[in-house]
Amino acid sequence: MPKTNSLQDALRASASAEPTPSPAPLDRRLGPTKFVGAHFPEPVHRQVRMLAAREGRTQQDVIAEALNDLFAKHELSPIA
Repeated sequence: MPKTNSLQDALRASASAEPTPSPAPLDRRLGPTKFVGAHFPEPVHRQVRMLAAREGRTQQDVIAEALNDLFAKHELSPIA
């Protein structure tokens, strides 16, 4: 009985799975990008990383979604 290779199994499974949609590109009409950041406790950082990984998205995309939700809450345009 041949030994199974979990990496080969994972590659086969991912090849048959539907591709993850890529996030929408940044709207370049808004101009060059600028860094927006803040310091949070380690558990917050870990949770953002875990959420991004679970969703198959980047941390930047997850944070942009959060900022857009904040903007909408305050009746501002969701431009992140």
